[in-house]
Amino acid sequence: MKIFLPLDSAAVALGADEIALALTTQAAAKGINLTLVRNGSRGMVWLEPLVEVETPAGRMAFGPMTLADVPALFG
Repeated sequence: MKIFLPLDSAAVALGADEIALALTTQAAAKGINLTLVRNGSRGMVWLEPLVEVETPAGRMAFGPMTLADVPALFG
């Protein structure tokens, strides 16, 4: 599974680092091989932290992501 999560200052200020930790923790608990790419923002600060999940149809974006939303990504 490949997930993109911004590392810019706006995303970090809005909780991106906590989301990153929750994503890696949840993936490990479920035995899912996760590649977490810390990228730049798309400039939509009102959607930060914006998580993009790579799928066969392309990237699917979710935001603003909260800690409570993280388990749903691993359904």
